[in-house]
Amino acid sequence: MFTIKRAAEQVGISASTLRSWERRYGIVTPSRTEGGYRLYDEADLRALSLMARLVEDGWTPSTAATEAIGRLETVSGDTTASDARLAPAVPASPTTGPGLPSPSADTLAAAMLAAAAALDAAALSVVLDEMFTVGSFESVVDHHLLPAMHALGQAWASGRVSVAAEHLGSHAVMRRLGASFEAAASFGNGPRVLVGLAPGCRHEVGLFAFAVAARRRGIATDYLGADLPVADWVDAVATRDPAAIVLAVSMAADLEATQQVVTAVHDRHPHLVIAVGGHEQDLAPRDVERLGHGIGTAAAALAQTLTGHDAGRPAEGAAGRATRTHRRA
Repeated sequence: MFTIKRAAEQVGISASTLRSWERRYGIVTPSRTEGGYRLYDEADLRALSLMARLVEDGWTPSTAATEAIGRLETVSGDTTASDARLAPAVPASPTTGPGLPSPSADTLAAAMLAAAAALDAAALSVVLDEMFTVGSFESVVDHHLLPAMHALGQAWASGRVSVAAEHLGSHAVMRRLGASFEAAASFGNGPRVLVGLAPGCRHEVGLFAFAVAARRRGIATDYLGADLPVADWVDAVATRDPAAIVLAVSMAADLEATQQVVTAVHDRHPHLVIAVGGHEQDLAPRDVERLGHGIGTAAAALAQTLTGHDAGRPAEGAAGRATRTHRRA
């Protein structure tokens, strides 16, 4: 039997997503301890894993749940059925299948903004639960979460919401990303990468979401956080011997500090891959990789850079790449 935390880790989703799928779609019905805590068995994990695979392949959560339940019921009634029955099928059309349509990005952004403005942490959690059930982690971040965070930032800048509201929303999102980052820990067994921001740079939601996507892509990702001094970057590279480091240039004001980190690290590790993302990444130094603006495609691009085809092989480490030519954008 598995606790909700352990079950979520096994499936590769967050505990909040598991609860939402259970509540909204009835994909599993766990047993309960005397204290009321959920317990999941192997059959529950099979159902959740299949649903997660279908969602990853483009199914809506409602149709994925129905399909997963149907397939598993078929298999349970046929002892000769093979695992091939569980292979993902062609994604369902958004207009077909049971269940209500997923809420639009604008609807979710408005709900998130209203919850933050009201300083209603519980409502904000509900909105985030809803948001992370409408597609894969990467598609939710790119098409729902980051646009909603942009709308929240604009509302703060225009005075429509308070500083407290902006902080409440940002912290709720970072906690949710933190849960996803931990849930993806078992996937990150490829090359090691350090992800963080240069000194004075603090817009980290997009970069942290990328760190989650990188783990999900198989990259062993260490997230160092925001506002990291140049000397700490140098020490971290020396200590962890990564295959690459990744920073973000979210605004033009981040450029100078990012350049300082790039220069300091490159001077000591000239063959280390240095990559950048963020809205203003085109302003970044010439001798770095630019990852683009979608977190899923960025994680795939970095994996391709590091291994040539995937992130499944062990990392060489910075010291072992002394003879390798550093790719430059």
